[in-house]
Amino acid sequence: MPRLASRLATLAAAVALVVGGAASAPAEPVADLTEVGTPITNVAIDKVAYGTLPDGTPVIYTVLLGSGTTSLHVIDLRERRSIRSVRLDGAIGSRDLAVAPDGTLYIATFQQGRLYSYDYATNTLTDLGRPSSAVTYLYGLGIHPDGTVFFGGYPTGQLFAYDPDDGTFRDYGNLSPDSQYLRSAVVWGDAVYAGLGTQRARLVRVDIASGAVTPIPLPAPYDAEHEVNQVTVRGDVAYVHLTASRTMLRYDLRAQRWLAPLGPAGGLDVSPVAPMRKEVYFVGTNGRLNAFSTLTGRIRETGAFPSMFTSRGFAWIDLDEPGYPGESLVMTDYIGRLWVHNPRTGESRVDQLEITGEPVHIRALGVGPDGRIWAGGLGSGGLSWYDPATGGMAQVPRGTVGQTDEMLRVGSDLYLGTYPAGTVLRYDPGAPFAWGGNPGPVANLSAQGQDRPMALAWAAGRLVIGTVPNYGQLAGAISVYDPATGSVAVDRGVAGSGSVVSAVAIGDVVYASTSKWAGLGIVPPGDDGRVFAYDPVTRTKLWEVVPYPGLPAVTELAVSPSGTLWGLTQGRLFELDPSTRQVVREISVPAEDWTNVDHVWSEGQRLAVLPDGTVYAVVGGQLLRADVAAGAVSVVTSGVSAVVLGDDGALYLSKGAVLHRLVP
Repeated sequence: MPRLASRLATLAAAVALVVGGAASAPAEPVADLTEVGTPITNVAIDKVAYGTLPDGTPVIYTVLLGSGTTSLHVIDLRERRSIRSVRLDGAIGSRDLAVAPDGTLYIATFQQGRLYSYDYATNTLTDLGRPSSAVTYLYGLGIHPDGTVFFGGYPTGQLFAYDPDDGTFRDYGNLSPDSQYLRSAVVWGDAVYAGLGTQRARLVRVDIASGAVTPIPLPAPYDAEHEVNQVTVRGDVAYVHLTASRTMLRYDLRAQRWLAPLGPAGGLDVSPVAPMRKEVYFVGTNGRLNAFSTLTGRIRETGAFPSMFTSRGFAWIDLDEPGYPGESLVMTDYIGRLWVHNPRTGESRVDQLEITGEPVHIRALGVGPDGRIWAGGLGSGGLSWYDPATGGMAQVPRGTVGQTDEMLRVGSDLYLGTYPAGTVLRYDPGAPFAWGGNPGPVANLSAQGQDRPMALAWAAGRLVIGTVPNYGQLAGAISVYDPATGSVAVDRGVAGSGSVVSAVAIGDVVYASTSKWAGLGIVPPGDDGRVFAYDPVTRTKLWEVVPYPGLPAVTELAVSPSGTLWGLTQGRLFELDPSTRQVVREISVPAEDWTNVDHVWSEGQRLAVLPDGTVYAVVGGQLLRADVAAGAVSVVTSGVSAVVLGDDGALYLSKGAVLHRLVP
């Protein structure tokens, strides 16, 4: 940008004048650090697999989303309870599980991208390893009748196979140059059908023997979408679910042609074909259970449930209980409920499965209107409060508030930036909790291509929202919500091709920072991390600077007592004077490695400035205390992901799923 280029020389000269210092060894204890507790626990299910134990008991296998570690659960379907749990150290969840013909369960995990197998009869969990050191998430388990296991990897978009006979992996390579996600892999005949994204939605056929890849172009207008989220094969038909429009397409595998789409679907998959009426069942976008006739092509509402959560897997099971003769359709949802419908009798019920929840990694911290400390969960979400005055702690109803990326106190309200769908909620903690109303949405930015509200600031009576764009897309946004009118105005591209990841306000001006990394699944162009000033009334960018040319992100901003800005970037904690737009102080901090990462945004609150000007920063999991005068930092404690300053003068830290209190 012209404005950017004109300031590079000035900024280079300014940086040369700042104070430098290196991170020191851990100092003597400078604070009183105590553990407060684990504020959020959830039963959160991404996927399930159905199986039968050696004694004939029908079971559900699932891995809960956790924090640092989690558990595999074996759930007795008839008793609706977990009968065995096994820890999966190093994994935080599983997006896919599948049962092989010999009864072996396979588990694809994320965080470390490892494949596991489990044998119920011997209660043996085996770590089969990582197919590639470049893969962190595994997706889409499909199993061949001979026992070979196929699955995909992120961020490489590769297809892998695991041979249980010799314990080896085969790498089929990246299936499309513009795809980092391989979400789904299913086996039909002598081929694997894989769903890809995220720059362009793709369905491909991979010949198992030769590895030859054959693209299957999606029908218009769906060929413009960015991701295939799920592929499910029922009979000779592949049901292909698209992420953006949520459309369920149908592809005849034998005739190799597209059929009429099923239409929008709230769930990712469809049920196995019903044994009696030759129907497949699916959840519509209205939350209703629908049945699609594979013979007539007609869709009917079953009337079984008024509203359902997104399905996490269907099966036909003989429950052996009154009112449910023969096989009933069962479905699990995200919060661990079992939905049961019997087509013969029309009987339906919903039961909560008895599963011990997992502690949830704290993603965001904030201070509420009455001084309580609020914590938002990563992945499975959840929202909880801690009262420093009484020591009380409580969680709002589970399964309501999703992942919270940012919080902001404004008057008697607490604004929550939540993922997915770029939804910002307004919550009055002093009023009764009523999901959909309190908290209720004030902005949903998914239609504007935005997905993660990472930055919230309040200026001139308006809420300013900085966002990361959707998967596979560039160009984040600044959005302005005006509570007086209820309007939301979106300025996309204000951060260039990257994202707006942090924002603070001084008076009626908002100061925001950027990262070159945009939505997941797309390689961003080279860019510098910037700081800019924004007028929310006129929706005008007032000025913009690059504090450090060559560094691709400024991840955090905070306001000092004197009205300057503190910022955080790779290897540097810096002070910027908004009146001169120059860096006036620099303090060296440990440099995080950004060379082989898929994104660098704002991962929770990482800067806190005390009234006396002392700065605390979270870098590489370490809480650092900056001696501003000396230009050096000392390590206070490790294992920290977020920090916030409470009204009581204490700092509140998240260490994984545990909240801590630190008295400076």
